[in-house]
Amino acid sequence: MTRAVIFDMDGVIIDSEPLYKEMDKKVFAEYDIYLSESEIENYVGVPLFEMWTDLMEKYDLHEEHKIEEIMENHVEMFYKGLKESDLELMSGVKDWFEFFKKNDFKMIIASSSHAKIIELVYKKFALDKYIKDYIDGNAVKNGKPAPDIFLKAADRLGVEPENCLVIEDSEHGVKAARSAGMKCVAFSQRNSSFQNLDSADIVIKEFNTENLKKIMEI
Repeated sequence: MTRAVIFDMDGVIIDSEPLYKEMDKKVFAEYDIYLSESEIENYVGVPLFEMWTDLMEKYDLHEEHKIEEIMENHVEMFYKGLKESDLELMSGVKDWFEFFKKNDFKMIIASSSHAKIIELVYKKFALDKYIKDYIDGNAVKNGKPAPDIFLKAADRLGVEPENCLVIEDSEHGVKAARSAGMKCVAFSQRNSSFQNLDSADIVIKEFNTENLKKIMEI
Protein backbone atom coordinates (compact mmCIF):
# COMPACT_ATOMS: atom_id res chain seq x y z
CA MET A 1 0.00 0.00 0.00
CA THR A 2 1.41 3.37 -1.02
CA ARG A 3 2.01 5.68 1.94
CA ALA A 4 4.63 8.03 0.53
CA VAL A 5 5.42 9.73 -2.77
CA ILE A 6 9.00 10.57 -3.71
CA PHE A 7 9.38 13.19 -6.42
CA ASP A 8 12.35 13.81 -8.63
CA MET A 9 12.56 17.57 -9.21
CA ASP A 10 14.00 18.47 -12.61
CA GLY A 11 11.74 17.38 -15.43
CA VAL A 12 9.01 16.35 -12.98
CA ILE A 13 8.16 19.24 -10.67
CA ILE A 14 9.65 21.88 -12.97
CA ASP A 15 10.44 21.79 -16.69
CA SER A 16 14.07 22.72 -16.13
CA GLU A 17 15.84 20.22 -18.38
CA PRO A 18 15.96 22.49 -21.50
CA LEU A 19 17.47 25.29 -19.39
CA TYR A 20 19.96 22.90 -17.80
CA LYS A 21 21.07 21.58 -21.18
CA GLU A 22 21.70 25.14 -22.34
CA MET A 23 23.70 25.85 -19.17
CA ASP A 24 25.55 22.54 -19.53
CA LYS A 25 26.72 23.43 -23.02
CA LYS A 26 27.99 26.83 -21.84
CA VAL A 27 29.94 25.31 -18.98
CA PHE A 28 31.27 22.46 -21.11
CA ALA A 29 32.51 24.95 -23.73
CA GLU A 30 34.57 26.74 -21.06
CA TYR A 31 36.58 23.53 -20.73
CA ASP A 32 36.60 22.70 -24.46
CA ILE A 33 34.07 19.91 -24.02
CA TYR A 34 31.54 19.46 -26.81
CA LEU A 35 29.00 16.68 -26.41
CA SER A 36 26.21 15.43 -28.66
CA GLU A 37 22.60 15.55 -27.47
CA SER A 38 22.62 11.82 -26.76
CA GLU A 39 25.86 12.14 -24.75
CA ILE A 40 24.32 14.92 -22.67
CA GLU A 41 21.21 12.78 -22.16
CA ASN A 42 23.40 10.05 -20.67
CA TYR A 43 24.10 12.37 -17.75
CA VAL A 44 20.46 13.24 -17.03
CA GLY A 45 19.71 12.29 -13.42
CA VAL A 46 23.41 11.79 -12.61
CA PRO A 47 24.88 13.91 -9.75
CA LEU A 48 27.28 16.67 -10.84
CA PHE A 49 30.18 15.11 -8.95
CA GLU A 50 29.83 11.81 -10.79
CA MET A 51 29.38 13.55 -14.14
CA TRP A 52 32.46 15.73 -13.70
CA THR A 53 34.53 12.85 -12.33
CA ASP A 54 33.81 11.07 -15.60
CA LEU A 55 34.35 14.12 -17.84
CA MET A 56 37.59 15.17 -16.15
CA GLU A 57 38.96 11.70 -16.77
CA LYS A 58 37.82 11.60 -20.39
CA TYR A 59 39.10 15.10 -21.22
CA ASP A 60 42.22 15.02 -19.03
CA LEU A 61 41.33 18.13 -17.03
CA HIS A 62 43.00 17.15 -13.75
CA GLU A 63 46.25 19.04 -14.31
CA GLU A 64 44.63 22.43 -14.89
CA HIS A 65 41.43 22.25 -12.84
CA LYS A 66 40.03 20.98 -9.56
CA ILE A 67 36.67 19.25 -9.56
CA GLU A 68 35.45 21.51 -6.72
CA GLU A 69 36.16 24.61 -8.83
CA ILE A 70 34.36 23.21 -11.88
CA MET A 71 31.34 22.09 -9.86
CA GLU A 72 31.04 25.46 -8.12
CA ASN A 73 31.09 27.16 -11.52
CA HIS A 74 28.44 24.78 -12.84
CA VAL A 75 26.14 25.17 -9.82
CA GLU A 76 26.39 28.96 -10.01
CA MET A 77 25.49 28.82 -13.70
CA PHE A 78 22.42 26.68 -12.91
CA TYR A 79 21.45 28.92 -10.00
CA LYS A 80 21.70 32.13 -12.00
CA GLY A 81 19.81 30.61 -14.94
CA LEU A 82 16.99 29.32 -12.73
CA LYS A 83 16.72 32.53 -10.73
CA GLU A 84 16.39 34.65 -13.87
CA SER A 85 14.08 32.25 -15.70
CA ASP A 86 10.31 32.37 -15.88
CA LEU A 87 9.94 28.64 -15.20
CA GLU A 88 6.66 27.48 -13.72
CA LEU A 89 5.61 24.26 -12.03
CA MET A 90 4.95 21.42 -14.44
CA SER A 91 1.35 21.63 -15.62
CA GLY A 92 -0.98 19.70 -13.31
CA VAL A 93 1.62 18.73 -10.71
CA LYS A 94 0.24 21.15 -8.10
CA ASP A 95 -3.13 19.36 -8.28
CA TRP A 96 -1.32 16.12 -7.50
CA PHE A 97 0.38 17.78 -4.51
CA GLU A 98 -3.04 18.86 -3.28
CA PHE A 99 -4.45 15.34 -3.68
CA PHE A 100 -1.57 13.67 -1.87
CA LYS A 101 -1.68 16.20 0.96
CA LYS A 102 -5.46 15.87 1.34
CA ASN A 103 -5.14 12.08 1.52
CA ASP A 104 -2.28 12.11 4.05
CA PHE A 105 0.49 10.81 1.80
CA LYS A 106 3.98 11.75 2.93
CA MET A 107 5.96 13.59 0.26
CA ILE A 108 9.66 14.27 -0.27
CA ILE A 109 11.95 15.39 -3.10
CA ALA A 110 14.89 13.14 -4.03
CA SER A 111 16.94 14.96 -6.65
CA SER A 112 20.47 14.64 -8.00
CA SER A 113 20.63 18.44 -8.07
CA HIS A 114 22.77 20.48 -5.67
CA ALA A 115 21.07 21.53 -2.42
CA LYS A 116 21.39 25.21 -3.41
CA ILE A 117 19.34 24.58 -6.55
CA ILE A 118 16.67 22.56 -4.73
CA GLU A 119 16.37 25.27 -2.07
CA LEU A 120 15.81 27.90 -4.77
CA VAL A 121 13.00 25.89 -6.37
CA TYR A 122 11.58 24.96 -2.95
CA LYS A 123 11.28 28.62 -1.94
CA LYS A 124 10.31 30.01 -5.34
CA PHE A 125 7.24 27.78 -5.54
CA ALA A 126 6.50 27.57 -1.79
CA LEU A 127 6.73 23.78 -1.92
CA ASP A 128 6.89 23.58 1.87
CA LYS A 129 3.08 23.74 1.82
CA TYR A 130 3.13 20.20 0.48
CA ILE A 131 6.61 18.71 0.70
CA LYS A 132 8.37 18.90 4.04
CA ASP A 133 11.85 17.72 3.11
CA TYR A 134 14.31 16.88 0.35
CA ILE A 135 17.38 14.74 -0.30
CA ASP A 136 20.01 16.25 -2.63
CA GLY A 137 22.60 14.53 -4.77
CA ASN A 138 25.44 15.17 -2.33
CA ALA A 139 23.61 13.51 0.57
CA VAL A 140 24.41 10.00 -0.64
CA LYS A 141 27.58 8.20 -1.69
CA ASN A 142 26.20 6.65 -4.86
CA GLY A 143 23.97 8.59 -7.24
CA LYS A 144 21.22 7.28 -9.50
CA PRO A 145 20.92 4.60 -10.92
CA ALA A 146 22.03 3.31 -7.49
CA PRO A 147 19.04 3.18 -5.10
CA ASP A 148 20.76 5.13 -2.30
CA ILE A 149 18.91 8.44 -2.65
CA PHE A 150 15.48 6.80 -2.65
CA LEU A 151 16.30 4.51 0.26
CA LYS A 152 17.50 7.54 2.22
CA ALA A 153 14.27 9.37 1.34
CA ALA A 154 12.17 6.44 2.57
CA ASP A 155 14.19 6.27 5.77
CA ARG A 156 13.75 10.02 6.31
CA LEU A 157 9.99 9.60 5.97
CA GLY A 158 9.87 6.50 8.14
CA VAL A 159 8.19 4.47 5.38
CA GLU A 160 9.22 1.05 4.07
CA PRO A 161 10.52 1.08 0.45
CA GLU A 162 7.71 -1.17 -0.78
CA ASN A 163 5.21 1.45 0.41
CA CYS A 164 6.85 4.25 -1.57
CA LEU A 165 5.94 5.51 -5.04
CA VAL A 166 8.61 7.33 -7.04
CA ILE A 167 7.84 9.79 -9.85
CA GLU A 168 10.80 10.09 -12.23
CA ASP A 169 11.56 11.28 -15.75
CA SER A 170 14.98 9.72 -16.37
CA GLU A 171 16.20 6.22 -17.12
CA HIS A 172 18.72 6.44 -14.27
CA GLY A 173 15.97 7.52 -11.89
CA VAL A 174 13.60 4.73 -12.89
CA LYS A 175 16.37 2.14 -12.47
CA ALA A 176 17.20 3.58 -9.04
CA ALA A 177 13.57 3.34 -7.93
CA ARG A 178 13.28 -0.26 -9.10
CA SER A 179 16.56 -1.18 -7.40
CA ALA A 180 15.17 0.34 -4.20
CA GLY A 181 12.17 -1.99 -4.40
CA MET A 182 9.75 0.87 -4.94
CA LYS A 183 6.84 1.43 -7.29
CA CYS A 184 7.69 3.85 -10.06
CA VAL A 185 5.79 6.22 -12.32
CA ALA A 186 7.77 7.51 -15.30
CA PHE A 187 6.82 10.97 -16.49
CA SER A 188 7.64 11.07 -20.19
CA GLN A 189 7.67 14.43 -21.90
CA ARG A 190 9.60 16.24 -24.63
CA ASN A 191 12.90 15.91 -22.78
CA SER A 192 12.61 12.14 -22.36
CA SER A 193 13.17 11.13 -25.99
CA PHE A 194 16.53 9.46 -25.27
CA GLN A 195 15.39 7.85 -22.03
CA ASN A 196 14.33 4.20 -21.73
CA LEU A 197 11.51 4.25 -19.18
CA ASP A 198 10.16 0.75 -19.85
CA SER A 199 10.97 -0.66 -16.41
CA ALA A 200 8.55 1.75 -14.69
CA ASP A 201 5.17 0.42 -13.51
CA ILE A 202 3.43 2.98 -15.67
CA VAL A 203 4.48 5.75 -18.06
CA ILE A 204 2.44 8.95 -18.14
CA LYS A 205 2.65 12.10 -20.24
CA GLU A 206 0.48 14.39 -18.13
CA PHE A 207 -0.29 15.13 -14.50
CA ASN A 208 -4.05 14.82 -14.84
CA THR A 209 -6.94 13.24 -12.93
CA GLU A 210 -7.11 10.17 -15.19
CA ASN A 211 -3.44 9.33 -14.65
CA LEU A 212 -3.73 10.00 -10.93
CA LYS A 213 -6.46 7.37 -10.71
CA LYS A 214 -4.25 4.93 -12.63
CA ILE A 215 -1.26 5.30 -10.33
CA MET A 216 -3.43 4.82 -7.26
CA GLU A 217 -4.17 1.33 -8.59
CA ILE A 218 -0.52 0.30 -8.83
